[in-house]
Amino acid sequence: MNFWMRWLDFRALRDLLLLVGRHPLGLRASELERLATDERILLRRDGRPYARSIHYHHRRSLERLGLLERRGRRFALNDRSLETNALTAQTTFREKLEPPQKEAFANAVLRNEDCQDVFFGSFLRSPASAHNVATFVERAQPVELLTRSGGIDQDKSHPGSHRPSNVRFHSKHVAIRPAGATPWRLLEGANAVQAVHFGLRAWCVDQLGFLDATCAADGTYTLYPKHIVPQVTDQELAAEMLEAIDFDGEWATIRIPDYALATGIRRYVSVDHAKGVLMDWLTDHPDLVAGIPTRVGFITDGLTDRQHALALKGYLRSHSGAYLSHIRIHRMLRERVQNGVSGP
Repeated sequence: MNFWMRWLDFRALRDLLLLVGRHPLGLRASELERLATDERILLRRDGRPYARSIHYHHRRSLERLGLLERRGRRFALNDRSLETNALTAQTTFREKLEPPQKEAFANAVLRNEDCQDVFFGSFLRSPASAHNVATFVERAQPVELLTRSGGIDQDKSHPGSHRPSNVRFHSKHVAIRPAGATPWRLLEGANAVQAVHFGLRAWCVDQLGFLDATCAADGTYTLYPKHIVPQVTDQELAAEMLEAIDFDGEWATIRIPDYALATGIRRYVSVDHAKGVLMDWLTDHPDLVAGIPTRVGFITDGLTDRQHALALKGYLRSHSGAYLSHIRIHRMLRERVQNGVSGP
């Protein structure tokens, strides 16, 4: 199994393709490194140049993804790739990635056999069945992901343990499975953690936006497919979210992390999109909607510093700054939202 995936700056990848595209005969590796530094494409935040290993990793990743090709000792654009053409349609460096460019990168990543083997196979019954991001979002199922350091024996785990009882951790590992399924698939070693957690997960969630992720109190990530550009309006989403609520009498109480995640999975939208609808309800209908606060320490207890932000992501933050774990909704909200009427 090939764990070559690492952190990448996809905006820099796009700009590297633009650089190479300006030279029809291609560029040597040293020439591309010099130009990438001179054009401020690959620089640290403080302006210092990156080490040659970072340049190598970005250049080699473009080659692995089929966007660059070697011609002797030079690197040139792979003109046979539709994704390369889409990514070099613009001419300006350092612009943010637009949805068509995110889609092009997503397609290239999804088609890479190593990425399918390491990661996307857990989302799909047949990893090769999704040839583009639109098909992937339609066919993929949510997955659960765990990263661990240190040791735990399955026969030493106990009923109160947050760790899955059928996984044995003895060093750095990644465990991944379709959500709710058993057993976990174990990928061993630091290279697996780098490839899956800091590579593919970060690529797809943070930069390309065709996955979203939440982190539970036990450190388990849930990842699910979403559209890069939402296919539903806020009004449509609000109506569907209300239809999904079971009212017991006049009121219903929902747990925000579960409700937002379920909405995201069902409608292929981000958790933040679903929470935005809840915040609108709280703001526009204070007589029918009320938030129930919780303590930050209760949410983040036992998680690493890196996991705090993702765990808090599932909760709603009120205008006063308090984190809300639940929300109480009156059944009259459905009629108000359908009629486009605001509260007092």
